[in-house]
Amino acid sequence: MADFIPSSDTIYQDWLANFITVANANLSTLGLLSTEMTALSTDKSDFDTAITDSETKQAAAKAATERKKLTRETSEVLARALVKRIQARTGVTNDLKAQLQITVPGSGSGPTPIPFPPTDLVANIVGSGSYELKWKRNGNATNTLFVIEALIGTASTWATVFVTSKLTYTHAGNTPGVRIVYRVKGQHGEIQGPFSNYAIVNDVIIPVSPV
Repeated sequence: MADFIPSSDTIYQDWLANFITVANANLSTLGLLSTEMTALSTDKSDFDTAITDSETKQAAAKAATERKKLTRETSEVLARALVKRIQARTGVTNDLKAQLQITVPGSGSGPTPIPFPPTDLVANIVGSGSYELKWKRNGNATNTLFVIEALIGTASTWATVFVTSKLTYTHAGNTPGVRIVYRVKGQHGEIQGPFSNYAIVNDVIIPVSPV
């Protein structure tokens, strides 16, 4: 014989409330005692509280899972950006990378290809002291990092401005009128390729070939 009591908790909640109401109104006819119904009402109250607590905790668990997912995604974006910068530094040893646990198992098989020189480097003035650099990939893989270097003013040493996997970068915060020479090279791990042409910024922008 099928069970007359509903299996669903919420439907059982309604069924039990109706049962208690009708039974209390017909105690004599049903041959029930008020003490029995009082005990059942107490049990129902405990069950109602337990359901509310369960639903609250389920909602909290769902919210906690979503927050965990979001915070992981946020931290992973920043961590990947920092690792890219580390991978682009030639002075970082493989031992130190291993300590940081940023090496990929099996990635060391086979020689690392030498990047091709980026081509058609140009710079456009986009604001006071802000210069947008663009270049072409020239056959380099999409995971190639591009190291942007600059020779600013009367400096005799090239300075690394930024490292990116994109084909454009805006260098801001410069002094208008101060001469800047830009060049870009590709990098795979610790292997760096030849430089692009130069792009010179002063009052005008002049692309020239590297020496």
